[in-house]
Amino acid sequence: MAVTAWVLIQTDIGKARPVAEAIAAIKRPGLRILAADTVTGPHDVIAHVEATDLEAFNTGLEATVDVIPGVEHRTTCMAFHAR
Repeated sequence: MAVTAWVLIQTDIGKARPVAEAIAAIKRPGLRILAADTVTGPHDVIAHVEATDLEAFNTGLEATVDVIPGVEHRTTCMAFHAR
């Protein structure tokens, strides 16, 4: 089952744009970046992410987003659609 989430990212000062661009450029099997935007407020970047399953989602974020220079902290908000 597909997994969708919003990933809220805090970056080092002055790193929001390069982090958002790096996230938008991620290409990984089983993981798709739907959007990556710089924002105002307590977070600097918000990414909308979709994966084929939870394992692809977790390993994909750890291998890509977590290693981008300038990423300070990440909070993941899983999306559950009411039916």
